[in-house]
Amino acid sequence: MEQKQQANTKELGFHERFQQELSCYPVKIIHEDGSVTIQQVRDPYFLVNDSWNVGFVGNIIQFVDMMKNFKYSTQNVHFGFSSPLVNLEMKYIFYHKLFNDEWSLNGIFNRQTTQLRRLAQFLSEKYPTLHSLLDLDIESAEREWLFWLHEQGISTQQTSKHVTYGEYTRKSSIAAFLRAIHSILFALTDFREEWDKDRWDVRELHDKYGIDYVKSNSQYYLDFTKIEKLNIRKQIKRYIKQRLLSKNNFSWSSARAFLKHLPKFLSFVDSHEPEWKDLKGLKRSHMELYIQWLHEYSKNNLTQRNAHPENYVGRALSYVGKFLEDIQRYGYEIAPETHVQLLLFPDDKPKLRKKSVDQIDYIPDYVLEQLFAHINELHKQVVPVVWVAFKTGLRISDVLGLTSDCLERLNGKYSIVTDIEKTYVQGHRMPIDDELANILATLIQQSKENSNQDNNPEGFIFIRYRGSRKGKPFSQAWVQLQLNTLAQQKNIVDENGNLFHFKTHQFRHTYAVKLLNGGADIITVQELLAHASPEMTLRYAKLLDDTKRKAFESVISQGVFSFDLNGEVQEIEAGKDIPQDILQALWQDHKLNAMDNPYGTCHTRLKGDCPHMEAPPCLTCNGGSPCKDLAIGFSELDVEKYEMHVKTTSRAIEVSKQRGREDMAEKHERNLQRYQGILDNIQDGHVIFGRQDRMERKRGVKK
Repeated sequence: MEQKQQANTKELGFHERFQQELSCYPVKIIHEDGSVTIQQVRDPYFLVNDSWNVGFVGNIIQFVDMMKNFKYSTQNVHFGFSSPLVNLEMKYIFYHKLFNDEWSLNGIFNRQTTQLRRLAQFLSEKYPTLHSLLDLDIESAEREWLFWLHEQGISTQQTSKHVTYGEYTRKSSIAAFLRAIHSILFALTDFREEWDKDRWDVRELHDKYGIDYVKSNSQYYLDFTKIEKLNIRKQIKRYIKQRLLSKNNFSWSSARAFLKHLPKFLSFVDSHEPEWKDLKGLKRSHMELYIQWLHEYSKNNLTQRNAHPENYVGRALSYVGKFLEDIQRYGYEIAPETHVQLLLFPDDKPKLRKKSVDQIDYIPDYVLEQLFAHINELHKQVVPVVWVAFKTGLRISDVLGLTSDCLERLNGKYSIVTDIEKTYVQGHRMPIDDELANILATLIQQSKENSNQDNNPEGFIFIRYRGSRKGKPFSQAWVQLQLNTLAQQKNIVDENGNLFHFKTHQFRHTYAVKLLNGGADIITVQELLAHASPEMTLRYAKLLDDTKRKAFESVISQGVFSFDLNGEVQEIEAGKDIPQDILQALWQDHKLNAMDNPYGTCHTRLKGDCPHMEAPPCLTCNGGSPCKDLAIGFSELDVEKYEMHVKTTSRAIEVSKQRGREDMAEKHERNLQRYQGILDNIQDGHVIFGRQDRMERKRGVKK
């Protein structure tokens, strides 16, 4: 984005900066190629006027479309603070939010007009000599503000109802206004390097240092202020900075997880050792008390749906332990003198209860039928999100992160190609059907028509073109909210009649289940889901389709045949000679690992190391050559046998390549060459026999 004029204000105080910026305003010019030019108009309208008119703002080119949707009678926003500098600060905050598309005309000239007037009245009464909003003791001032609002008969709390979590109470928007304005002003006047601040904004770190973050989340900040000891806070900031810059399996969400648990740990230590300025004296006795406190805290404070106290304790100990281990390894001055291996032991973490099949959170067909019956009544922007998630199994962050270059066509087949953020997979290819390809093509076309370098510089297809999320994808939370709003409105229930609670990650689990039910093996599912290891994929192994299970059981009911010690086939009655759990294991093994070969299905599929798959014994037992007693071509059925060998081996090669098992494909290809060579000879009427010398001796032929 080109910017024509930019004032050099680095040496000015922030009030002088505000005056300089307010003496002009930016006009954005969108060109046909999508590029954007910003021109500064030298007009001090926003500086010299204490009342701003919506008509003036609406005539600035970037607000013309917004003005068409302006629906309120209020035409002016008035800045009436008794202090000229506080008035200047408030003007700059509104100016900044307006021209950065974070506040709309409807918001500024309606709700915020009333809030602004109330705040001016409060400050004039309570702080008549206030020089700057930053001079306020915000904790004390906010208490006075809430009390003053209450005296004015203005509600300071509001009750809201969430479709999932029910009713909850929070501050009303006017009650939160003073602290919000104070926080905005503090951020606008804090010109330090981002790393030096006590509250980091990942958007700033992304632009300057390339720190990645999930654009469909709104968790932009790391707040270190809850770490009260300044020396320890400084060292933790150093630690998090180093880990983020290393970009080695440490993401923004990882940093947020550390800051979820470390402040509580440090607060606990401070409650027992208030004089400490570091962690050098940390002993095993402190950790034992901390573990006891963790269990008590998790039991009494985790109130959300499906809370897992043991999991919380285990995670807290993992993050605290990793931090202590690293600062010892890096030689930080605050590190404990006792080695971390003597502070925490593996047995300190609770053994987690394994999830049953029913706890794997996928969407049952019973619920899916209801969802798709009402799909057209879902918010129209969420409908394609659901289809992509359902048909690809991509994580919701990857779905919402799709860009206009995600659709590819190769050999007449469509695929989505995208980077997987969580497992660091670049260029992951996901095959899709023509129906989904058509949906994506429409979204891509709409994105290209409506996007430019100002409102969608990264080319997202699920995009917000204006507002506080301008240039970013839909929020994950918003997508989930729309799904659960539909569930409530249309009474989408589970088989027990309970209202179903949608979570966006359920579509990924559902996709995996349907792949397995459709016959895909575990390795294929792992590759399609871009799992870093098979362990995660194997969670789905127990979720097998009832229909396929019944088909398997129908075969079992007819009798299971097994080879005895002499190689003879014997019949085994199901449930008597073989325990039911063995039959279950046989079913699981067949479902996940078995691979077709010319003689049946091979259950060494997962390892792929059967020696006879690479070297069929009758064709290779003679030092790599066929057995001398093997005769091929005498029987009229031999041609059919080797035609079947060629057919099934060719199919095995194709499947191996589809599943990325090039090693197995090579073994099958060697066998295919053997089979094809034999087939070509016997089709021409030749006979292959390894005991030609024996036949010649019987005929009396001498050499």
